[in-house]
Amino acid sequence: MKIIMPVAGKGTRLRPHTHAIPKALIRVAGKPIISHIIEQLLGLNYSEFIFIIGHLGDQIRDYLEYKYPNVNMKFIRQREYKGLGHAIYQSKSAFKEDEPMLVVLGDIIFSADVVSAAESDYNMVGVMEVEDARKFGIVMVDKNDMVTNMIEKPDNPPTNLAITGLYYFKSAHTLFTSIEYIIQEKIKTRNEYQLTDAMKNMMYGGEKFRIFRVPEWYDCGAKDSLLETNEIMLARYGTNDSVYGSIIVPPVFIGNNVIIENSIIGPNVSVSEDSVIRNSIVKSSILGVGATVENTILERSLIGDYAYLHQASVEFNIGPDSEIIYTK
Repeated sequence: MKIIMPVAGKGTRLRPHTHAIPKALIRVAGKPIISHIIEQLLGLNYSEFIFIIGHLGDQIRDYLEYKYPNVNMKFIRQREYKGLGHAIYQSKSAFKEDEPMLVVLGDIIFSADVVSAAESDYNMVGVMEVEDARKFGIVMVDKNDMVTNMIEKPDNPPTNLAITGLYYFKSAHTLFTSIEYIIQEKIKTRNEYQLTDAMKNMMYGGEKFRIFRVPEWYDCGAKDSLLETNEIMLARYGTNDSVYGSIIVPPVFIGNNVIIENSIIGPNVSVSEDSVIRNSIVKSSILGVGATVENTILERSLIGDYAYLHQASVEFNIGPDSEIIYTK
């Protein structure tokens, strides 16, 4: 089984950060989103990870090759953005022989029994009940949890079972054949070649899909949802640090080589390595690598790598390498 992870998206909802850093490398509770995903999958029986990269993809490749040197991985560049189905189709050349495929989107943090899903006799799709299903692909199922229909972001959803970005296919070649068909026939939804359309085409050909429940699924696509996910992850994986001359209110994560002086940090704060915080109060925020915050009160803020913030007291969303100095 190969694991396919599309990480080519531009992350427009997380700008300005994603002008300089791919979304998959933005940190939650002290480590990049993509690490939260990969470390949940390493126990699977897989032959290779294949990452579909695009926007700032070299950063993803460099990070993963450094962080996971013993993981067999390949990087394939998506040069045109034509939808998730098209992105997955880029990996076709990596499948010299037919074998199962696990697809995991690279911008979600989740908890699910992926091992059982990957051992199923059926194609599998991970789902979760949501309040507003209009933002998602959705599935309709029978009493045995077999999929009867799939709809991509419907205006009037007939169910609230949202597709979470986890898919298992028994045959990669069957999926590729279906994607080829929708591309040749120009079958698009919202002007893109969607994976849901390829899966529906597989169902028309007799392939069966079953759902598996995803009990936890966290969105990392926008600032507010990212901060909420950070809070949840810190409650589980936060550290109990103490810093002389400062007050640390857990849960927090404080990385290596961080300088904290005369400050109050927490709760729900992630401070990445090589950052500096002086004479400040920081709550419910994420600070990127090498960020500097001085004489500032921060709450619900996202501060990019190597940003410099001096003497302010508002909510910020500051991209990498920025400098803000407030003067009266």
